[in-house]
Amino acid sequence: MLNLFRIWLVLGLAGTMVIGCKGTKEASNPKTSPALLTFAEGTVTQAEFERVYAKNNGGQESASQHTPEQLREYLDLYINFKRKVFEAEAEGIDKTPGFQQEFNTYKAQLVKPYMAATEVKDRLVQEAYDRSGYKVDASHILLMVDENANPSDTLAAYQKIMGLRDSVLTHGKAFEEMAEYYSEDPSAQSNGGRLGYFSVFEMVYPFETAAYSTEPGSVSMPARTRFGYHILKVHDKIKNEGTKRAAHIIVRIGDRYGAKDEAQAEQIIKEISQKLKDGADWNAMVQQYSDDPSSANKGGDLGTGRLLPEMEAWKLKLGENEISEPFKTRFGQHLMKITQVSKVPTFEESKSQLEQKISRDSRSQLSRKALIARIKQESQYSLQQENFDAFKASLTDEFSVGTWNPDTNQQALYNKALFTLADGYSRSIQDFITDYKSKRLRRPGVTADQAANAFVDSYVEQQLLAYEEEQLPNKNPEFRYLLQEYRDGILLFTLMEQKVWKKAVEDTTGLKTYYEAHQDSFFKKETVDVKEYRTTTEATIQQVEALLKEGKSESTIDSLVNRNTAIALRTIIQTYEKGEKGIPSALFSEDVGYQSDIIGQENFYRIMVSLEKFPSGVAPLDKVKSEAITLYQDYLEKTWLAELAEKYPVKIDEDVFAKIFK
Repeated sequence: MLNLFRIWLVLGLAGTMVIGCKGTKEASNPKTSPALLTFAEGTVTQAEFERVYAKNNGGQESASQHTPEQLREYLDLYINFKRKVFEAEAEGIDKTPGFQQEFNTYKAQLVKPYMAATEVKDRLVQEAYDRSGYKVDASHILLMVDENANPSDTLAAYQKIMGLRDSVLTHGKAFEEMAEYYSEDPSAQSNGGRLGYFSVFEMVYPFETAAYSTEPGSVSMPARTRFGYHILKVHDKIKNEGTKRAAHIIVRIGDRYGAKDEAQAEQIIKEISQKLKDGADWNAMVQQYSDDPSSANKGGDLGTGRLLPEMEAWKLKLGENEISEPFKTRFGQHLMKITQVSKVPTFEESKSQLEQKISRDSRSQLSRKALIARIKQESQYSLQQENFDAFKASLTDEFSVGTWNPDTNQQALYNKALFTLADGYSRSIQDFITDYKSKRLRRPGVTADQAANAFVDSYVEQQLLAYEEEQLPNKNPEFRYLLQEYRDGILLFTLMEQKVWKKAVEDTTGLKTYYEAHQDSFFKKETVDVKEYRTTTEATIQQVEALLKEGKSESTIDSLVNRNTAIALRTIIQTYEKGEKGIPSALFSEDVGYQSDIIGQENFYRIMVSLEKFPSGVAPLDKVKSEAITLYQDYLEKTWLAELAEKYPVKIDEDVFAKIFK
């Protein structure tokens, strides 16, 4: 499946709309707008181009201030985009199973924001924003029960958890002890059900609602989630001070790391902590000592998301630029720093992001139910109750457990309508049976009548949503445009992959020919690989210099210098280009093995020893293959665009162009 970001990238490069923005007002009626571009394959109207341009260039007001030169540059990009789409259609890419699957996948994603009841969605957005202003500290007890459990099992679980609640409230039992003994959340054995502080969207919606609806010091009524029944004890509710961005240094234990055991890890983290207290630079310490390769080159950045409980506890305590004391998690020894505290955004600033989160959250089901009700009303939905009752009367007990088979003598009944809509859209009982059989629906423990009622509710919802989705392009022009853009974007990506990106990688002969014809593009300066000994103190680097003069090996130097500390000396290998600032020229002029004098930097000292030198000149293809492929791709695309220009000539109406955004 194509990555969504790559689709956006293709659309952006092609000059079409930026996905996800609100629609812009068209300057003219698309049905009466004059043709700006005329191809043999079709036309592009002034209104279409204005809509695309405005949406990709800051909106109607901003776009209307752009110069004719800016408009012309974009028009050229758009012409190339249209030619590529025409070519993709000519090659039949839009008819392939791969394209159809890809397109339908993205269509399902695109349709979600439009398939919601606005009034319910707005209420949920406001509720989520109000909750985001606070963090709740709570414990819970969970009794697991399947979502589709039969009523007797569900009732038994409810009664049991109400009994646990009564034990806490009436009989004075400690909530934590009850959690350790009765909770079916495995972590309760070690944490007494304590979850720590959390905010909106960090727990499933019913659980979140129970937490925010319960006063501190109180125990909630049972909350039903997909996991089962919960009761919560709310310990605290504090105001959200804003989003905190955290960074860390981690010292891990193992053969691959500097710390070989727990004691050594504790020693290292304490020494790092002391250096930071003495004024050492955080970023320098992260880069030199953190055992998290994914964050070490980014100042230890962990982002703003929820972290491990031990980290969250420190995150709450620390203010901006404050650093924690050393602490331990199951991954190692840590120090944490809060690098940024962002103020709580306003409702308008949060609204778009909250809407996206709600669309992916279980609370979207509330909006879905309201949408189903609206579709039923607008389409004049009618369940043919008489037919459905006759069908239920014909069922056996096997229907509940998924083993029921239709009665061949009942086909006349099965052909009757299950429900109808005003425009003639309908589904038969046979359609429902086909869905039942394909999904192997089962609901043991209930009667056939009860199972049929549950299954038909789900089936009707599914069919009504499919019906609404079919109507959406006609009912909503913004969605229709968006769908067309994604279709064209997928076509364009597929074609570019075939004609340019993939070809440049696989066509080794063509790549070599291009490299040989453009060798000036691959000229490299002289470089040298260097072993560096780095330390933060002058005394240590002098000790290293003396040991090197004695001919000591790297391992010997490391063991001697780092005898009483784990972080005095760091040895790395770097590659430098001739002429780089701060790099001794002797590394290039002297023989391999040359050792520099001590070099003082802003935050550290170093000695450099040359390992291998590479002369200037045209780099071999294997050394610049990645760069060569990129340049070859550019060449292939330019050549291909020239061919497309001949194949798909265009007529530009200059009078219409002069009126754009006028």
